[in-house]
Amino acid sequence: MAAAFSLPEKVAFLRDPASYPECADGVTSIETHFAWVFLAGPHAYKMKKPVRHQELDYRALSAREWGCREELRLNRRLAPTIYDSVIPLSSTARGNLQLGPAARVEDWLVKMQRLPAANMLDEALRRDTLNDTDAERVAETLVRFFSQASTNPVEPAQYLKALAARIAENKASLRSYGARIDLALVECVCSAQLRFLASAEASLGQRGARVVEGHGDLRAEHVYLGPPVAVIDCLEFSRELRLLDPAEEIAQLALEVEAQNAPFSQAILERFCALSPQPPEPCILDFYMSHRAITRAKLAAWHLDDPQFTNPKPWLERAHRLLAEGLRHAVAALETLECPQLRRASM
Repeated sequence: MAAAFSLPEKVAFLRDPASYPECADGVTSIETHFAWVFLAGPHAYKMKKPVRHQELDYRALSAREWGCREELRLNRRLAPTIYDSVIPLSSTARGNLQLGPAARVEDWLVKMQRLPAANMLDEALRRDTLNDTDAERVAETLVRFFSQASTNPVEPAQYLKALAARIAENKASLRSYGARIDLALVECVCSAQLRFLASAEASLGQRGARVVEGHGDLRAEHVYLGPPVAVIDCLEFSRELRLLDPAEEIAQLALEVEAQNAPFSQAILERFCALSPQPPEPCILDFYMSHRAITRAKLAAWHLDDPQFTNPKPWLERAHRLLAEGLRHAVAALETLECPQLRRASM
C-alpha cells in the first residue's frame, strides 16, 4: 500500500511544536545523510529516510521499522537510559498525522532523551574543557562494553584477507572520483597500508581473535560525557560493519579527537591499553587509525554524489585532510616496524 503522506509532509508535521505531547515551544530539525532528527522539549525523535545506499536499504516502511527497533536494541547496550522507545507516526481516520498509534502507520521514529550539547565530546573538544579524568571515564566505559559484547573470533588468515579487501574497496571507491581526488595520495596511502599488512601479518592476524560486535561508528559527536558516560548512534543497519577489533574502534575515536586535542587522544589510547586484557601494539593502533582515516575519506567523498550537498568544497577538503592523516599514521606504523623504505617512497 502506497504511503498517504510524502516525506516533506512528514517533515513539516514533525517540525511543528503542536505535534508533540511535550508542547515544545520550538522544534529544532537536523537533517543527516540517512535520517531526520527533531529536538522537541526534553526528547529527540529520529525518522529514517526512505533511501538505499551501499549496505543500507530503508525504502520500505517495514525496513525502516526494523531499523528503528534495531537502533533501540543496540544502543541500549551503551546508552540504556537514553533510548526510550520506537513509536509510529500515524494517520488518523480523518486524514491527519499524529505521533502514536492511529488508523494507519505512515512511518516509525526512535524516541530518545535529549542530551545537553555541552556534555557531548565534540562540544567539549571545541571548548577545550577536557581533562585526564574524562579520558579515564571514556576508556573505562568502552573497555567494559567491549568485554561484555558478543564475540566473533576470526582466523588470522581470514582476518588479514578481510582487511586487504577493505583497503581495496576504499581505494576503488576513492579512485572513482577521478581528478577531483588526489589519486597519487590515494595510491600512496593504500600501498603503505598493504605493506604494513605484509610486514605485521603475525601480530595483526592475531587481532582477529578479539573481534566483537561493537558500536561501528565511534565518533566524538556520539560520546556523551555524562555523568554517566554513554555512547549513542550505533551503526544499526549492518552487523558485519559492527564486527570489529575493539582496538580499531578506539582508533577511530582517537583519530577524530586527535585533530582537535592530540594530548586527549593520546590519553584515551593510553588508558584503553592500560585497562584492556590484551592491548594492541602501538604500530597496530597507528595502522587502524590510518585505515579508519581512509574509510572516513571515502565517506566524505560520497557526499559529492548527494544532491542535498550543493557545495563540494568542504567535502573535498575533508577527504584530502583524512587522506593525509591516513598516510601519516601508516608511515608511523611502518616506522615502528623499522621499514625506512616507506619514508623514501612517500617523499
